[in-house]
Amino acid sequence: MIQQNATTLEVTPHLDTTGILLTRVVAAVDFSTQTPHVMEAATTIANFFSSELIVVNAATPAIYGIGTAPSPIETFEVNLDIAKAQMSELLGSTPNLATVKHREIVAYADAGELVAQVVKDYKVQLVIAGSHGARGMERLALGSVAESILRRLPCPTLIVGPRYKTDHFPFRSILFATDLQDTGLRAAQYASGLAEHFHGKLTMLHVVEPKTMQNELQPEFSEERTLQGMQRLLPPDLSTYATAKLRIEYGKPGDLIIHTSKAEASSLIVLGIREGGTLPDHAPWSTLAQVVREAHCPVLVVRRSLK
Repeated sequence: MIQQNATTLEVTPHLDTTGILLTRVVAAVDFSTQTPHVMEAATTIANFFSSELIVVNAATPAIYGIGTAPSPIETFEVNLDIAKAQMSELLGSTPNLATVKHREIVAYADAGELVAQVVKDYKVQLVIAGSHGARGMERLALGSVAESILRRLPCPTLIVGPRYKTDHFPFRSILFATDLQDTGLRAAQYASGLAEHFHGKLTMLHVVEPKTMQNELQPEFSEERTLQGMQRLLPPDLSTYATAKLRIEYGKPGDLIIHTSKAEASSLIVLGIREGGTLPDHAPWSTLAQVVREAHCPVLVVRRSLK
């Protein structure tokens, strides 16, 4: 393990960070046992940023009847009424919701399409969803739409996993894990921007897998060069507003991200995803699926770039 105080390296150029603005956030819910945790995280963040909270449920109907015959319109209406009643009950039972400007949207639609449309129509900056963790990330709070959410949306997605523990200050200790190639720049802006805004602690982690060091097609691995690459992702004045640490670990990324999050008492993990990358509902043992499944804090997933 290599640790480095982020302020001790002098490397240029650096990545500048813009302020994080969350005027509208979406909580995507399905009224499962995970939903209260999603709402807790959503109201906490909305209060921190004075955001408008939009609570969304895609009321996908059950199919009744023989063969492929469609459900009667009356059944659709009853199911929609039930979903609206569940939404009212949820909003009425959510603590601290009275302090947040909010609205709800319940509609028959594909869950991923509905969330994407709401994000577009309301210019949403963050979507918050839950993962049950039963099969990696195949089952988000919206159903089996992990790829639909994480790949389609231009805004980041905050995933509340099955081991989530309440934290009333989710930005006090942020862990940002990066491969320094495909998942760095935009995710780094969010990680460092949140650390600056809340005067928190930022730990940047790069995991070196044994296969990387043995790959003849890769340049010779250098810890110094790697630390310099990590430093370039941080704004030069970060130490004025937050504390920062650089860590290089050796081994399996998923295991070491979880280990480091515990060692640093992380209250938020930030991960980037590459464009066109394979997501966990196609690869249940991937790093992202493992982190979401095992982390005790939310995981902020940031696309490499805007669409």
